[in-house]
Amino acid sequence: MKKDLLFSIPLILIGVLLFLLRMTGMTAHIILSVIGLALLVAYAVASKKDWKLPVLEILMRVFYGIALISGIIIMNVHGIPVLAVVHKAGAALYVVLLAVLLIRKAKTSR
Repeated sequence: MKKDLLFSIPLILIGVLLFLLRMTGMTAHIILSVIGLALLVAYAVASKKDWKLPVLEILMRVFYGIALISGIIIMNVHGIPVLAVVHKAGAALYVVLLAVLLIRKAKTSR
């Protein structure tokens, strides 16, 4: 559970900050995305053996990847509203799954 708290809390905070694009600006948004990616990879490596629900763990990471890739595409291709929806939906589903997994792990570790 310590590993989960060590990684999940900063990842949730980064996820929330990424939703505040208008306040943080694009440069901070990109930097936070890269930091989040590095933390997510480190979290996967450190906790792979502790996955209770592997499907949700993988889906969480897939949604981060969808948000990241669609964000990169949005930066290069403008005027496609579906990409913005995919980007925001992927980001929202990532944060929700991360929170659900953290809560579930907290309940089972008692």
